[in-house]
Amino acid sequence: MEKKFILLLMFVFAGTNLFLFAQRDDRRRAEFEEMNKKRIEFFTQTMKLNTEEAKVFWPIFNELQEKKIEINRQLRRAIFEFLGNERERGRERKTRTENEYKEIVYLVAQSKVKEAKLDEEYIAKFAKVIKFEKIFLYQQAEQQFARQMLNQNRERSTERQR
Repeated sequence: MEKKFILLLMFVFAGTNLFLFAQRDDRRRAEFEEMNKKRIEFFTQTMKLNTEEAKVFWPIFNELQEKKIEINRQLRRAIFEFLGNERERGRERKTRTENEYKEIVYLVAQSKVKEAKLDEEYIAKFAKVIKFEKIFLYQQAEQQFARQMLNQNRERSTERQR
């Protein structure tokens, strides 16, 4: 009887954890979708895109973002692996060689170069469907939107600390 009760408790705790993780994932997905909606509105207004321009701009933009996300995902994975041994609890920090630091530093720089090359490639794609004036407005909108999101996150952080 006691073993069955313990097993039941283990399943309940496991189920609760899965439920909490699912809720967190749902919340993160909803936040991402909300941010994406705001981005579309902001960019469309800032760039003064008409309906036809928007129809051709957004698929190219989304394709570019997916590629940038993948570059950043690969970089985060490499940094995580690099730092992984140093973050393990109860173990001495692994001493890194100068060559290992050199490799990770160049990897970070290379990811920035890859993103810059992507930007150049996609400027050419954008130029086929919208004017350079709107491409410039897109670049400006990107910076302004990033600044807005950063400021909102700072405000939320400040509110939580109070």
